[in-house]
Amino acid sequence: MPVQPIMREMFKGATSAGAEAVGKGYRLIFVHQATGHTVEFPAAIQSFTDVHAPEFSERVFAGRMDPIYQQSAVSRNIEFTFVVANGSVEEARHNRQSVNLLIQMLYPQLQEGSDLAYGSYINIKGLSFLNDGNDDSAVACLIKNINYSLEMDQGFITPKTDRTGAKTEGEIYPILLTIAISAQALIPTIHSFEEADQLFNSEDWQQPYPPDYPNYYKKI
Repeated sequence: MPVQPIMREMFKGATSAGAEAVGKGYRLIFVHQATGHTVEFPAAIQSFTDVHAPEFSERVFAGRMDPIYQQSAVSRNIEFTFVVANGSVEEARHNRQSVNLLIQMLYPQLQEGSDLAYGSYINIKGLSFLNDGNDDSAVACLIKNINYSLEMDQGFITPKTDRTGAKTEGEIYPILLTIAISAQALIPTIHSFEEADQLFNSEDWQQPYPPDYPNYYKKI
C-alpha cells in the first residue's frame, strides 16, 4: 500500500518563529518528488551561493598546440544555510520531527515489484533568489547533502515533564540549530529544435535551455 503524503507545516505557536514567518510570508518549503512528503521551515536564511559551471570536453590533435574545447552542458550548484529556532519545548519537539522528515527524504524509495529507486530529488520553494524565472516557483534539485549542527553557545531547553506529565530524563533540545544544504538544481532542457520552434517560435534557437533561462529578474 503506497504511503500517503505527509504535509508537515511550521509550528505556529503564539510567540514562535513559525508564527512570525507565516505572517511575513517567509516560508521555506521542501517537497519530496517520490512520495509527495512536504515539510516547511521559517526562511531564516544565513547564506546562499549559486554557481553556474560550464562543462567542456577536450580534444587534442597532432600539429595543434592548443586543444579544442567543446561545451557539453552547464551545471547549476547551490548551497545555502538557514537556522531553526526553538522558543519552547513544544516548538523544539515539532522542529525535531520536521528535521527528521527532511533527512528521510534523502534515502531512496524502492518501488514495489521493481528494482527502481527514487533518489533525493526535492522541489524547493520559498527563495526568490533560487527561482529561475519559470512560472512554477519551485526549483527541482538533486540534494547532495544536508548538514545540521547545534549552536551550543546559544544554550538548551529541557522540559520538566513529558507529554503525559511524567518526569523527563535525557530530553534536551538546542535553542538554535543550523542546517546547511548542498544541491544541484535541475535545469529545464529542450530536447530538439522542433520543440524549441513550438515553444518559442524561433528556428534560430540552438541551445538546450529556454531562451530566458535563468531569468532572476523576471517581472512578477
